[in-house]
Amino acid sequence: MKALLRKIVTEVQLFFLLGFLFVFSMFQGGFVSWFLFYSMSPIILYMMMLPFYPLQYWEIDRHLSNRYLQAGGKLDINITINRKFPFPLFFLIVEEDYPESLQFQDIGKKKYQNITEQAGFERKRRWKKVIYPGFKRHIAITYPLDHLPRGKHQLSQVHLKVGDPFGFVEAAYTIDLPQEFHVYPAIQEIKWKHYSLSLEEGASPSHMHDEKLTNVVSGVREYIPGDRFSWIDWKTTARKNTVMTKEFEQEKDSSMALILDVDGLQNQRHLVFEAAIEWTVSILHTIRKKNQNVSFYTLGKDVKYFSNQQLQFQFPIVQNYLATVKQEHEVPLAQKIVSSIPELAKGSTVLFVITHLDEILVDRFVAWKGQEYIVMICYIVAEKDHQLHQEQLIKSLRLKNISVQIITDKQLQKEQWEVNPSR
Repeated sequence: MKALLRKIVTEVQLFFLLGFLFVFSMFQGGFVSWFLFYSMSPIILYMMMLPFYPLQYWEIDRHLSNRYLQAGGKLDINITINRKFPFPLFFLIVEEDYPESLQFQDIGKKKYQNITEQAGFERKRRWKKVIYPGFKRHIAITYPLDHLPRGKHQLSQVHLKVGDPFGFVEAAYTIDLPQEFHVYPAIQEIKWKHYSLSLEEGASPSHMHDEKLTNVVSGVREYIPGDRFSWIDWKTTARKNTVMTKEFEQEKDSSMALILDVDGLQNQRHLVFEAAIEWTVSILHTIRKKNQNVSFYTLGKDVKYFSNQQLQFQFPIVQNYLATVKQEHEVPLAQKIVSSIPELAKGSTVLFVITHLDEILVDRFVAWKGQEYIVMICYIVAEKDHQLHQEQLIKSLRLKNISVQIITDKQLQKEQWEVNPSR
């Protein structure tokens, strides 16, 4: 309503200005006065028409160069505008709206130089472009979006604004162009020190090939995309009226399980959590390339589980999950690992990736060790937050033959990361 009222007021003012020039020319007479009237009339008439120019009939499209990227990557965005009638336009302002999830930047390992400060990770993004279309009917604009942070990002609106050369009259239009793209956590190069030793301590050999998984049937479960056709249990499928596949003994007996804590109650350092995500996905990627048996869990408000088959054949699903997972502020890890996870066989190697350590958590890890699990811990912490108290807790864990690796700012900035939990 206000916009319409503003247009009416502007039109009335321009009409009176045109009328004043005409009356002035009639009474004054002479070449100068009539020249002024005739030279200003087209401009005033143009200004009177501009607020009613139908921007809503323009064909506007946005094209993304890629919809799946890694953190720190670059995306090229192309906006095309097509209009049927070549109405003269002195300028056009195109502006893009960015969601809150894009108000950050990922500059690679450099972001870990000051892991306790989020200011270096924040970046207020705003894109605006002024172009001079004139009589052009086709306009194309390409611009980059770089240092993209992890997450699922939704682009929404494009704002258009045109006006007269003096800036007195403007016409604006906003179009909804919803598009989303996914930025997966960056996968870093990781080196395992004593890799084969740490993996072969499990209940089953480390170097298992997929064809060896189909030996002893232990049960049935619902079909997961990626399961083999030969694994389908046809009798159970017919009885339950849903596709069921056989579950094999070794499927539950992964030689290694990786557990990521997504609790943010104790540690609200945003970059520390980002480091935990990158560390986790890099380990999973490395193990997957070596065809090792591994399962993956995240412990938050709910337990999220990915089987070895999903990690081997559906890794993009895992990446997509890790792209969207956020720190939760519900229940601390110590309360979530009071009892062991049913899918984990006794003797399995369990690697925890954590960002907080206290006495209760130490007791829980010791209890897991007592249940015949080989417990290993990657503890990610800012160097300035790592105190003598944590050192004593780590020492007590090592006395119980639990391997611990402390990962600080310095380790995160290295060209090659190294997984090296020690006792």
